[in-house]
Amino acid sequence: MRYFLGVDAGGTKTEAVILNEKGEIVGIGRSGPGNYEGIGIEEAKKNWIDAIEKAKGPLKNIEFDFACFGLAGADFPEDFVMLEKEVGDLSIAKEFVVENDAPIALRAGNKEFWGVIIVMGTGNNGYGRSKDGRWYRYFGEGYIFGDWGGASSIVQEMLFSAFRSYDGRGEKTVLEEMVLSFFGEKDYINLAKRLYYNSSEYHRALGLAPLLFEAVKMGDKVAIRIVERIVDETVISAYNLMKKLDLLNEETPVVIAGSIYKGAAWLPEYIQAKLRVYAERCRVVPLKIPPAVGAALIAYEKGGYILTEDMWSYLWDFDYNSAIRS
Repeated sequence: MRYFLGVDAGGTKTEAVILNEKGEIVGIGRSGPGNYEGIGIEEAKKNWIDAIEKAKGPLKNIEFDFACFGLAGADFPEDFVMLEKEVGDLSIAKEFVVENDAPIALRAGNKEFWGVIIVMGTGNNGYGRSKDGRWYRYFGEGYIFGDWGGASSIVQEMLFSAFRSYDGRGEKTVLEEMVLSFFGEKDYINLAKRLYYNSSEYHRALGLAPLLFEAVKMGDKVAIRIVERIVDETVISAYNLMKKLDLLNEETPVVIAGSIYKGAAWLPEYIQAKLRVYAERCRVVPLKIPPAVGAALIAYEKGGYILTEDMWSYLWDFDYNSAIRS
């Protein structure tokens, strides 16, 4: 039996998935953060290995014919040179490839490896791939690089609006009280001091993002405008990728991934309606299959195998949460 490995190493966790030659999931393992930019390469490698060993379970001695490592922090050519050396030194598989974490998510979102993916998790990114293998990816490094979206951007807008609601420079919004309640503070003077003197409080503030959609349910105009910006940013990012890759007239899958898109059940349909003004045949697909499975599929196909309809249905219906070894 031949085995194929996929690894998704991100800022908060690392997941590893093993497929056999039949396209069946042999094991799924989860460990700690895998982005070397945040914790250093040695600590990241420990978590990669830990996730892989957990995925192996009782099959400790299996060998991998091919592995795909989807790594957050693999952004520029210099990153790939360094990371390919680090992965190679692990001697995990006979052959391997290192990818950015965006392509593996796209591979998990569509039966065929083409289309567009927009990610809004903690940060945001966008990646597109044509049927003939051409691709384009945004920098995904933050505001000064042209990126907006994800919890970091959205929470900044929420805090901005809440403080201006408090001091009178902005429109009144329910976010003013929601923010105070989230931090357990009675007034904005104490909250300002907490955020000013302790940077970790701002990281904690990322948990505010789900409250945005609660404010929308209450009809808050400020919150509605922020959500409209999320939608518009998704639309322009996806449209631009399709335009660059000549996909506007195709039935292009536009995969949306990340916690922000889970904020409201109506978001995918709303995004699709606005996007179809520019690309009337596109279809918006919320990501269901974990990106680590996408990495494993890249390895599987690099190994010479073809993903069948039955295998795709199996992967689509698989209960991933129950299978994770952490």
